[in-house]
Order: sequence, then structure tokens, then C-alpha cells
Amino acid sequence: MYRLKMKRFFYILTAAMLTLGTAAASAQESASPKIEPTDSLSLLDNKVTKLENVVSKLPQVSGFIQTMFSWQEGDNDGANYFRIRRARLIFKGAICGDLMDYNFTTDFAGGVKIVDAYLRITPWKQFNVQIGAFRPSFTIENMFYGSLSMEGIDYPQVVKKMTHLGDITGLNSSGRDIGVQVHGGFFNKRGFSTLEYRVGVFNGNGVMVTKDDNKGKDLSAMLGVYPIKNLSLVGSCYFGSWNNGVSNDNLRTRWSVGYRYDDGTIFTRGEYIRGATQGLSREVVCDDMTFSEGAFVMLGARFFKQRFAPFVRVEYFAQDRFNHKACGEPYYSLGIDYNPIKYIRLQALYTHKTFLNGNDYSRNVVELLLTAKF
Repeated sequence: MYRLKMKRFFYILTAAMLTLGTAAASAQESASPKIEPTDSLSLLDNKVTKLENVVSKLPQVSGFIQTMFSWQEGDNDGANYFRIRRARLIFKGAICGDLMDYNFTTDFAGGVKIVDAYLRITPWKQFNVQIGAFRPSFTIENMFYGSLSMEGIDYPQVVKKMTHLGDITGLNSSGRDIGVQVHGGFFNKRGFSTLEYRVGVFNGNGVMVTKDDNKGKDLSAMLGVYPIKNLSLVGSCYFGSWNNGVSNDNLRTRWSVGYRYDDGTIFTRGEYIRGATQGLSREVVCDDMTFSEGAFVMLGARFFKQRFAPFVRVEYFAQDRFNHKACGEPYYSLGIDYNPIKYIRLQALYTHKTFLNGNDYSRNVVELLLTAKF
């Protein structure tokens, strides 16, 4: 009888403890908020958004390497060689959304040098400001076509000889200079600016020269008219001076007119460039003036999803058009631009060059360029 009562007592005690434990667990569960799956996704989305904001403020890093082979016929002055044409590292980024952006580009081929280093402020389509080292607004080819966008391996000779790409004065600064420029466009109702302008003030000595060695500043200006979306008619001018070692105030003036058309399949462009340069003789009395002129026109088309683009180009340049044959020195080029994949580009250019310096002669030149982008 006693054992039966004790057994019944343990049953009642066990049942009571289980009841209390269940009640306590229920109370704890109700006190702690449940995390629903939707709340977890929201927290994850917030973290991803914060990470994206941080990453968006970091500069975009890219670059490319260009390896070149050149062959030129000739017994004594002919040459064939490999060389690293360009090896560039590019940092780009935005500040304050779309209000400002920057570009810093260095080239390691043949020594470290600055190519681009500018800040651009873009509050409106009609008025923007660019400050630093960049391309002055002169000639279509130098302004709008760089190492990765031009179809030919090199610029036409008149563009090189009349700009910062390799001016007849000896200035060679990859087409860049240090200064400030304003630019913008008007009449944007058709999805593009019908009228565009660019006006800049520069040192005139290139990027790597830290001290301006002439008295004044150089001025460049460009005006472009777009009658239709893919066609532009462009005029530009450049007024400056240079130091020839005898005088630091020798005039260097240039002007150009040209056109470009590109609808994604057919592309063509051409320019006529003319200029006057004082002090090329480097005499004590620098009152001599050399008048130069040149032009080029090119035509090409893209095939196979724009991966393959053959083109032809005809050009000439007369450094001193009054003491030179009327046609200057004509070049005739045939080129191929091939992009097999996104990050690889192959270019081939054949040029027949004619030199008119009293002993007229010609040379055939073949150039190959391989570009690897990252």
C-alpha cells in the first residue's frame, strides 16, 4: 500500500515538472522575436547595398600592353624590329555621383611617364570643366581617337607633325598638355548635341615639363556641328608659342577643318590641317616663318559582328609648302583591324611612303601591332 502511494506520487511530480518546463519554453519563445525569412533577406540586401556603395567609390583599374613589329625596306636605312609600343595602367572613377569624374593614366614603355591626369566637372550638358593633363581640343584625330580606338597603327603624318603627338618643333607628349578646358553641347532634342564646343588654355610644353618656358599660354578651340547623328563637321584652331633655345616667344599657330562619319558599319573621316611655325631655323634672329600643310582621308567598313575592319588611307604632308613640291610627301596605306575576342586586338598596316627631298625615293613599310587589354 505504501509502495503504491509512493509510485503515484512520483507520477504526479514528473507530470508537474514536464508541465512547468513546457510553460517556461513557451514563455521564452514568445519573449524572443521570431526572425522571418523575409527579414533575413532584407538584412542581406542592406549589407550588399553598403558593400556596393563602398566598391563604387573605388577607382576602376584597367590597362593594356601593345607589342609592335615594324619592317621597312632599304639596304642602309631599312629596319625591322620588335618593341613595346605602349604599356599603360589606367585609373578611372566618379565623385559625387555624375557630378565629377577623374582619369589617371601612366605609361611604362620606355620609362614611367604621365599620359592623362585630370578632373572633369560635369554639372550640365551645356557647360563642363576639365582640369589637368589631357588632349587639347585640336584636330578630330588627336581629340577623339586614341591608342585603343583608332583603326590605324599610327596617326597620319600631318596630325603627328602639327600636334603634341610629335610636332615639327620637337614637342612629343602623346598629344597631351597641361591646362584647363570648358566644353559642352546644345540642342539635344534628338538624343545627341547638334552643336558642340571646346575651348582650352594650356602651357604648350606637354605633360612632363613642370615649368612653362615661354611667356604666354596656348589657346585651343574646337567647334563641331552634327547635322545627323553619325556625321560631324569639325573646325579647330591652335594659337601658341614655343622656345627654340634662342627665343621663348616663337609663334606656333594651327587650324584644321574636317569631317567624320561612323554608323557602326561604314566609317570614314578626313581633315585638312595648316599652320605657321616661327624659329625652326634656330637662328639668333628668329623672324623666319615656316608654313606647313597636309591632309588625309580614310574609308573602311566593319564585318563579322564588327570584329574585322579593313580600311584604306591616303595622306600627304608638306612641312614647308613654299619650298616643296605641291603634293608634299604622299603616303598610301592599307590596313586591317581584327578583334577576335574582347581583350585581344590585332592590327596590320602596309604603307607606301614617298619622300620628296631632292632625291625622290619611296619605301614600303609593314607594321603589326598586338594589343592585350585587361
